[in-house]
Amino acid sequence: MNDSSLVKPHTRQRVLEAVKSLGYIPNKTAQVFKTGRSRILGLVISTQHISELVYNAGFQARFKALTVKTHNEGYNILIISSTDANCDSYFEVIKNQVADGFIILSPSANESLTSLLEEAGIPYVFNMKYSTNPEDIYYVSSDDIEGGYMAAKYLLDLNHTDIRFIVGVVKGSLMPFNVDRLNGFKRALNEYSIEFKEEMIVGIPGQMEESYNLIHQLFQSHWPTALMISNETTTVAALNYFHDHGIRVPQDVSLIGFGPSEFFRNLRPNLTNVSYDITWSSDKLVDLLLQRIEGKMVTPEWPKKPELIIRDSTMRNFRP
Repeated sequence: MNDSSLVKPHTRQRVLEAVKSLGYIPNKTAQVFKTGRSRILGLVISTQHISELVYNAGFQARFKALTVKTHNEGYNILIISSTDANCDSYFEVIKNQVADGFIILSPSANESLTSLLEEAGIPYVFNMKYSTNPEDIYYVSSDDIEGGYMAAKYLLDLNHTDIRFIVGVVKGSLMPFNVDRLNGFKRALNEYSIEFKEEMIVGIPGQMEESYNLIHQLFQSHWPTALMISNETTTVAALNYFHDHGIRVPQDVSLIGFGPSEFFRNLRPNLTNVSYDITWSSDKLVDLLLQRIEGKMVTPEWPKKPELIIRDSTMRNFRP
């Protein structure tokens, strides 16, 4: 039943025939007690972020890549939802699950959660950088500082100086990966001797309707020549708003997104974007978690440099 090489072929055949005739189904719970392994990896997400699996292209690509990798490693993925995105809610649901390890998506803050999981001896990884603590190494990411820099530099090269960087906020704060993108944005401005101003940063929670309304508020009060948008859902909301109000991309405003290249290629217009290799990071994420499950020494994974894919949503600025 466990595909052991010690079983003779004719014995295996007799057992399989008996299994088929009896309709026997192995008891997974009993196997967990015997082996100590469930061959399940828990994918933990809060209920308020469940919609991201449907609307956010980055989450969709991540889920697909994780599923392929875990199946190739002989594991299955179990989606586990917590009632909230805070550490107590995540820990409560994690500690009561029969899974060998956990991939945790989008916590609002992970410093306290990390301490709880470490103390309980539960193997875990985070899907992105959510902490500024240098000791929190259990995540895989692309180089977000470089991503913010290359997007801003490209727009500056096109004579855009009136740029708004739209970033996702959670409970009013920027997540660490968006802080890195912002630092890259500031670096590019500094190279071009352009003063950074706080109004260049626009925080948006990331849901479709909220994003649409806040884009509307922005363009009612000020019309920048270019936008950098760090969230796929907000990017779609912006395109919807532009379509509804006759704003042309890129003739009236240039737009750069962040996320999986395939998603932005399928939008209209095809969007210029900072592209992250989600398959690479998902594979590394599962490898990292399996190392933790097996008690192996873990070394931090160096961030991978993203790629700027230039398409139809950006052009040179001729406005004064």
